[in-house]
Amino acid sequence: MNWWPVIGMSKMLTEDKKYESKARVRVKKMKEFKRSLNIYTIDVGNCNILNFEMQALKSPKYNIHRFGIYSAASPRHADLLIVLGKPTDEMIEPLRCTVNQLPEPFGLLLIKGCGDDGIDPNELKLPNVVASMDGCPSPSEILAVLLKISGRSD
Repeated sequence: MNWWPVIGMSKMLTEDKKYESKARVRVKKMKEFKRSLNIYTIDVGNCNILNFEMQALKSPKYNIHRFGIYSAASPRHADLLIVLGKPTDEMIEPLRCTVNQLPEPFGLLLIKGCGDDGIDPNELKLPNVVASMDGCPSPSEILAVLLKISGRSD
């Protein structure tokens, strides 16, 4: 019988996994994000599954800190804004205010979710959209896109 910290700290959980995503990613050469990527997440109207997937990224299984990806406490400290879901009418203005608080250079990752309610975020003409994902992706798929954005993927 193995004791859980021994299994959890072994390489078999995270080290040799290839992270892949079928998401449509349009990434420019962002040399600014080569050292670290600070992300800030805003929920504008999703089915709550995406919140759980983002929390799973911070777990020891995925350990995004080893890739230099950190969560920012404020949009003013973030390099990338992750927009979860399709914005409802009440969340369009707070989303625009959050985008205006981001320092230059910044990027936006749109994860639309699986709900039909709300407005397609692509219709809002938000600036600097670097990637867009449909449906409710797994944490591995989200991590693959974050690695592409930060320039760490193959």
